[in-house]
Amino acid sequence: MSVILYDALKKALKEKIIFHDLADKPIDITCKALSAEQAIGTPDHDDYPIIKGREVMVEADFLNAKGQSFTDEFENRAYRVKDLLTMDLSTNRERASFIAGLNAVYRHLGLADKTIHCKDKEPVLCAEKLSDIIPKDSKVLLVGHQPRFLEKLSSYCQVRAVDLDKDNIGKEFFNITIEPQENTQEAIKWCTMIFATGSTIVNNTISNFIDADKPAVFYGVTSCAPAKILNLTTFCEYGH
Repeated sequence: MSVILYDALKKALKEKIIFHDLADKPIDITCKALSAEQAIGTPDHDDYPIIKGREVMVEADFLNAKGQSFTDEFENRAYRVKDLLTMDLSTNRERASFIAGLNAVYRHLGLADKTIHCKDKEPVLCAEKLSDIIPKDSKVLLVGHQPRFLEKLSSYCQVRAVDLDKDNIGKEFFNITIEPQENTQEAIKWCTMIFATGSTIVNNTISNFIDADKPAVFYGVTSCAPAKILNLTTFCEYGH
């Protein structure tokens, strides 16, 4: 499924490049990793993965339109728009650059918004909006340890949380023990709803949740343009 998924993203991007005559124009997508403060500002809490140094935010700039993606691997380099169509996408590093570039191009063309992460107090405000989309007492599988979301969901839902960060696995946060990736399929069977980080499209695990026979919502800026292309449900209340 993953290869088909990335092919679908490239096909959609190719159609936009041809339609808007972007392929041969001297336009660069410059990808770079942001500092924690650039990415998330100065929030009240210091337990976010990007502040702890577990992940970085990659930002692509395309004609002053910015697109971002979360990743644990990154590169700082420039691409032509047409280069995105031939990228190998076999590593998180390449997928992060591709997704950031895709988000930037779609932002420039007015096809996607909220491609820039929220900052300062906004992550807390975003978490407060969860009750608008996730009913009380739902059995929620939280994919990715987003501390404000886990804090909020654990206050009124049944929650299981899986994460790739070995430093989180086995530890308890807000009375919920973080589980390893190996527990994902069993947790999917248990839950009534999946609430997954959009960075699953970068770390190549998103197919687990798209293919699951459960409602799935993808949160954060990483999945902005991909969600438009793949018709995924997203949650990102305070993205810019």
